[in-house]
Amino acid sequence: MDVWCAIRTYPKHAQELGNPIPQEPVFFLKPTSSITEFGTIDTCQGDVHHEIELVLKIGHDLQPTHMAIGLDLTKRSIQDNLKQNRLPWAEAKAFRGSSVIGEWIEYNPNAEYSLSLNKTEVQRGSLTEMSWTPEELIEKLAKWAPIRSGDILFTGTPSGVGPLRANDALIASLYVDGECIMTHSADCV
Repeated sequence: MDVWCAIRTYPKHAQELGNPIPQEPVFFLKPTSSITEFGTIDTCQGDVHHEIELVLKIGHDLQPTHMAIGLDLTKRSIQDNLKQNRLPWAEAKAFRGSSVIGEWIEYNPNAEYSLSLNKTEVQRGSLTEMSWTPEELIEKLAKWAPIRSGDILFTGTPSGVGPLRANDALIASLYVDGECIMTHSADCV
């Protein structure tokens, strides 16, 4: 199983970080060893930023079959330095525990998701706000990447990313047709 990640799929998020909005999707990989469940998040003394995302499981026909709430954790200062020097982001994105994934359920294109930090909503996203649909992302990725059944795709984050601090409490929620169908929580150390 490979862990693919799409970036800048939400124009407002690209703008909040001062990044250009790409004309075509951009992807990177994370190791499967970076995957962890919701529970405890190491904030690395405040350098780790939260990015809530819908994560998709890819089926035999290269269509999304299942979905989960995920956090693509980012060591922001390291990422900023790597970007400034035009270097790959692996150290900032592929560290142990950087791919937090909740419980898998059947894929629904009406999914929405939110992240609350210390009981205040900081991020909310919907697949309809993305520059490309999940199916388009997978199709564009499949043109050059060796994706296969069982791979997963982080679909990108909406605006509102920010740092995590010790003792922060996170609640990630998944909605379908406006109804909350699942929540996951995490505590920060």
